[in-house]
Amino acid sequence: MKYSKSIFLAFFILMSSCIYAGPGTYYNSIDTNQSCATLKTLLFNLIASNTTVIPYGSVDNYYNLTDLKPAESGGGDVIVDRYCSENPFGLDYCNFRYPGSFCLGVPAGSQCVCYDKEHVFPKSWFGSDIYPMYSDMHFVWPSDNITNGKKLNYPFGYVQSASFTSNNGTKVGSSNSSLNYGYTSSQVFEPIDSFKGDFARAYLYVVTRYQDSIPFWVGRSISSYILDGNKYPGYKPWILQLCVKWSKIDPPSAFERQRNDAVYSLQGNRNPYVDYPNWVEKVFGPNGIPSSCVPLSVRNNHQIDFSVFPNPSSTVLNIKLPKSLPASATLEVLDVLGRKVKEYKMDQNSTLQTIDIRSFSRGMYWVNIIYEGENNLSSFSVQ
Repeated sequence: MKYSKSIFLAFFILMSSCIYAGPGTYYNSIDTNQSCATLKTLLFNLIASNTTVIPYGSVDNYYNLTDLKPAESGGGDVIVDRYCSENPFGLDYCNFRYPGSFCLGVPAGSQCVCYDKEHVFPKSWFGSDIYPMYSDMHFVWPSDNITNGKKLNYPFGYVQSASFTSNNGTKVGSSNSSLNYGYTSSQVFEPIDSFKGDFARAYLYVVTRYQDSIPFWVGRSISSYILDGNKYPGYKPWILQLCVKWSKIDPPSAFERQRNDAVYSLQGNRNPYVDYPNWVEKVFGPNGIPSSCVPLSVRNNHQIDFSVFPNPSSTVLNIKLPKSLPASATLEVLDVLGRKVKEYKMDQNSTLQTIDIRSFSRGMYWVNIIYEGENNLSSFSVQ
């Protein structure tokens, strides 16, 4: 979930080091040298185990733990609604209070009256009341009632011609086939740019968490246009490529990571693509093309510590060492699958190395410092 890029975003970034707990040891059992279908199954086994199923009727009772933020006007806290309320460029359009603004089954007459529980991955694609997916809070989010009703069970995608536009610019309308990798079969739902990655990572979570169920979902509603009927990759090529694209252009925000923590505390599982967005292409292949997926063969030996900044960046990247190295070292830039993009010789007498990344495509990369024959890795993002 992308928190509104308004004045309160600065507050959340400032506080994220205190609020965001992170995955800790949660992924310690995962062999991160694996990739593609093998890594996806390892993640499935982890995030599908030792979970708590929340009754659907209780989901909205936990939104005060997962989806509140300080109100931009009027004091107190409000529900974060990505569908209609959040405004990246100014004051939010709605002021949903918890729990008083919950719709309670009564339809609203206009936007910003009340909020619902919305399945990001439509429930009609798996069956209305089937647990645990029916109440999985990793993809059951608060949504403005009117916008929820307009979205229906459409997949997300770029809209060509909008039949509905919410207050914050969320659209429903015909599919832009040129941007949606040829998809034209039904209308689509397009979140604003600030939340495209959030929706993509929720979709990828579903196809990982419930990979054993996917073969049984095809044929429900319009799911045959979205699901491929297989455990891997799970999605049709068009939507998978779109998921990967959106996840790359809109990395996880501090608020999205904090929500991942909160849902973990309730359900006992995490969305791995929020914790490690570089795993998106590691699992599903570069740009969401599984046939191009190859194993990552680089092991991180943590021999030396270094910082990478600014991160993300689109121009230059600085690699800062706590002290100069007594021997020569090589700096590599790797893509998410461990393939070398660039190689540099590090100045033995310097603690700062600056590299030009303006020619790099958007996405996740690794900095690998090879010192005394050992690899030392840190990730960064190009925007």
